[in-house]
Parts: sequence; C-alpha cells; structure tokens
Amino acid sequence: MATTADKPAVSRGLAIFTGFLVTTLEGYDLQVISSASLQLRQTMGLTESQTGIFFSATLIGLAIGALVGGWLGDRYGRKPTLIWSTVILGVFTFASALVNNYEGLLITRILAGIGLGGAMPTLIAIIAEVSGGKNTTSAVTTMICGHPAGGIISALVGKTIAETYGWQSLFIVGGVLTLMVIPMIIKYLPETKGPMHGAGSKAMPAGKAIFGEGRAASSILLWTIFILTLALLSTLLSWTPTLIQGMGLDRSVQLNSVIALNVGGILGSLFISRAIDRVGMRWPLLFLYATIAVGLYFFAHAESATMLLILAGVVGFGVLGAQFSLYGVAPRLYPMEGRSAGVGAAVAIGRLGSIFGPILIGGYLQRGASVDQAVLVMAPVAIAAGLALFALTVTSRDALRAKPVAAPQQ
Repeated sequence: MATTADKPAVSRGLAIFTGFLVTTLEGYDLQVISSASLQLRQTMGLTESQTGIFFSATLIGLAIGALVGGWLGDRYGRKPTLIWSTVILGVFTFASALVNNYEGLLITRILAGIGLGGAMPTLIAIIAEVSGGKNTTSAVTTMICGHPAGGIISALVGKTIAETYGWQSLFIVGGVLTLMVIPMIIKYLPETKGPMHGAGSKAMPAGKAIFGEGRAASSILLWTIFILTLALLSTLLSWTPTLIQGMGLDRSVQLNSVIALNVGGILGSLFISRAIDRVGMRWPLLFLYATIAVGLYFFAHAESATMLLILAGVVGFGVLGAQFSLYGVAPRLYPMEGRSAGVGAAVAIGRLGSIFGPILIGGYLQRGASVDQAVLVMAPVAIAAGLALFALTVTSRDALRAKPVAAPQQ
C-alpha cells in the first residue's frame, strides 16, 4: 500500500498549498481582532482592560482546542479532526459578526479559538507526513508563513471593507473564506496515522519525558522562553494599532503597522531558518531577541509614521522569526518515545504568555501608563527570553546538536 510519501509530487504540492491556505485563514482570524478593535472600542465603548481581555479570548480557546484537538486527532483521525476544527473556526468567526454586545463577542471568540487550536496540531502533523523526511522543515515553514500572510490580509480588509461596512465585515469575510476552504481539505489532504500507531512503538510517561534523565532544567527553560516569546507576539499583534493610535497617528498608519509586523515576520522566519541550518541556533536566536529589544526601544521613541512602520517590521522580524524557530528547537530536547508530551507541555504552558500578555498591557494602560511606557515594558521581556535561551543552549548542548526532527505537533 502506498504511503503519502510515495504519492506524486503534484499531490504533495497541493497538500502543502492547501495547508498554507488554512494557516493563512488561521492567521487572519488570530489578527482580525486587532483590526476590528479600533472600531469596536468606539461602538461598544470598551475600556483598555476590556480590550485586553477581548484580545486574549481567542487565545484562551486556542489553548483548550490544542489540548483537545491533539487527543482527538490521535484517537479518531487527524483529517476528520482538522475538518471539524475548521468548521468550528469558520462558523464562530462568522457568528462574531452577529453579536451586539461585549459578552457575546467574548463567547464567540473563545469558541472560534477552540476551532483554531484544534486545527493546528493535526495540520502540522499531516503536512510533516506528506512532505517526506528531507523536505519536512521547508514544507512546514512554508505552511506556517500563512499566519503572517493572513495578518496582512486582515489589515488590508480593515483598511478597505471595514471602513465602509463596519467591523462586522471583518468577521464575515474570515468566516466565509474559512468555510470555503473545507472542500480543499477534504480533497487534497490525506489521512495520516498517529505517531504511536507504528509497530513496536511505546509511549513514555509524560513526567519521565519532561523531567527524567536530567531534562528538568531544560524543560523549565524551554517553558520560560515559550511564555515570554508568545507574550511578546500576542501583545504586539493585538495592541500595535491601538498603541499607534495613542501616538496620535491616523488609521492608515495603525493598520499599515500590522502589515509591517507580518512582512517582517515572514522575512525573519525565512532568514533565521537558513541561518540556523548553517551555524546552529544559539547566535541566530540571540540576534533575534536583541533585535526585538532594540527595536522596541526605538519604536517607543519614534516620531514619524515612516520610522514607526520600519521599526514595526524590525520587531516583527525578530518576534515571529523567534517564535517559528522555537517549534524546531523543542522536539530536539526530548526522546522519540516522549516527544509529543514534551513539546505539547511547552506549547500549552507557553499559551499562558499569549493569554496574559495582552491583558497585562491593557491593565497597565488602564492605570495611566503612556504608550511609550507600554512599549518599553516589553523590551526587558525580550532580554529575559534571550538569557533563558542562552542558558538552554548550555544545559542542552548535546541534544540541540542532534539531527533535526520533523515539525512538532503544536
């Protein structure tokens, strides 16, 4: 019986292209709240704290969906789990346009996040299997670049359609397009076996995988890096337009900043993956965290729209490049028998940063902090992440020198 790796190259290409479309729509959904927030704050009279909670609602659902979706994919099949997760994402993204109060919006965003979280682990696993061993890294990196591409689309829709038809149009577009991609998932993405279905495979207890054989320090450091990086990422993607609005610049600059962040992120992810392949992970990633800290400092003090957009691209280059690279680092730290548990724990705990980062910035602004203070408070977070990364490369030197493995199941 032919495996997915034996199928014609055009089938693999269509599968990867379909995966890219799905992640593009996921990226759109993750960042559409940023574009919509500018109008929502006015129409619903949201405070900074309420806005921060709104930004985190999707991420709360995402954390729940990632845990449930990974389990369902292994138990009942990855393809049906991906299909139903995408249906949930599309339906509740569309439903977000139909609510007329803050509480209803939070509910629909949490439910859409559950669909988003359930889709990602199964999609990454399918594309990793379809691509074949030697092409896995490039295939998964190409697919994940759909996230910033979706962010760019959400900003463009925010600059055009939303100004005419209101914030609801952002969610209608996202919901309809997400549902439209489902036939492509059914046709072009194959079912793949779960990681523990092979002959002779045996799962390692989660506690032993994460903390056994001297891995406790490495696991804790990895969790710290994930938390700090995801806090930076979710805060910047959510709050950047609002922060720039607080600087007195017009709406076009606010939404262009989202585009700049994501363009920088695409360039960063592609550049850093090549650099890591050549010289290892330590210095390229330390360079990225230093770039984030310096970029945030100058971003807080920028006085022109042009400089703000350039610096938004620089910060996006660092944050998105670092986050994408971490998904390639985590699997190397754990043995094959316990890799899913080790990587899953890092991603799940990292979601704490995604959830609380935007909320904390919202509360900080609510208490009277200025925009430049809110930006500057994120710079030490990047420095702390860089220090934790350096410590990880020391404690796990042998594991990180090992041959790269397939993309993790997020």
